[in-house]
Amino acid sequence: MNTHFLAKNLKNSLLIGSLLFILPLSLANAAITNGHEETHKNEQQTAHKDTHTDQHGDERVEARTDEHSDAHGDEHSEEGHIEISTKMINTVGITSQTARAGEIKQRLTLYGTSTTEPSKVSQVRARFPGMITKLSVNIGDKVKRGQLIAEIESNNSLVRYPIYAAISGVVTQRYANSGELANEQVLMIIENHQKLWLELQVFSAQKPKLAVGQTVSISNEQQTTDSIISQLLPTSNNSPFTIARVLLENKQDIWSVGSLLSGSVVVNKQSVALVIDNRAIQIMEGKKVIFVRNEHGFEAREINLGLSDGQFSQVLSGLNQGDVYGVQNSYLLKAELEKSSAEHHH
Repeated sequence: MNTHFLAKNLKNSLLIGSLLFILPLSLANAAITNGHEETHKNEQQTAHKDTHTDQHGDERVEARTDEHSDAHGDEHSEEGHIEISTKMINTVGITSQTARAGEIKQRLTLYGTSTTEPSKVSQVRARFPGMITKLSVNIGDKVKRGQLIAEIESNNSLVRYPIYAAISGVVTQRYANSGELANEQVLMIIENHQKLWLELQVFSAQKPKLAVGQTVSISNEQQTTDSIISQLLPTSNNSPFTIARVLLENKQDIWSVGSLLSGSVVVNKQSVALVIDNRAIQIMEGKKVIFVRNEHGFEAREINLGLSDGQFSQVLSGLNQGDVYGVQNSYLLKAELEKSSAEHHH
């Protein structure tokens, strides 16, 4: 084989191998260089951003307010803006409503006591006088209609006969025990509390405002429910008030017999162009404000109010139909705005 040809091929192979070795190193070095340059660039941007934040971070709310004022005039010059994400709104439990027309309801508050419906009370007695041989239920026990609750041995026939529950309910009183004689006395009382009556006291000056069928909002410290006035009844012994009887559904057993409850009766309604939920109203620097949703979160709006019924208020200015405003937990927005304002002044 030609010695010159072998030497030439060997030289070419070495050259190609060197290039293959050098090329990856060059690409790697280029990547490292670009990485250093990108890191340096990011560090410069971060430093610039930090510097900008240090200089202007405390003025974010005010700056947005000033820009908004320039765009919309002096009427918005005191508005504050709060940037908050939808996720955070849901997390902290801020609920919203849409401003629309509604009614302002004049209400009359009455007070009374819940009681058992008379047709749902059973006084258990023996049919014939005799010895009580069995009494199988105690106070607090629940019974079903037709359930065996006692046995009596008749004095005349000496034959035992059963006594069954006439209604479903709970045993509220027990006046006898096994081995005792049963004559005409009440042995026990069973009451069904799935429906109760609320008897509200109505004084003479209030009576002209009330009528059967009016809506009543019944409440105590824990719960609220709605019903209507079913009856207006006079009381005995020349009492200074009459009774408004209101049916109280109690299938969930949340109301107790003998509880003192209030009843808010709607006695008049007035339609208005715009109402808001009173829970949305916050006081800032002596002014009534609400927080209206915008693209980035909420903005504070000063409002003027008219009629109010304790639950809703008429809006005279500062809000438009269709605006969405914060209701429940809106005080958190107030606190955040006041915090931002305090940080700015310091």
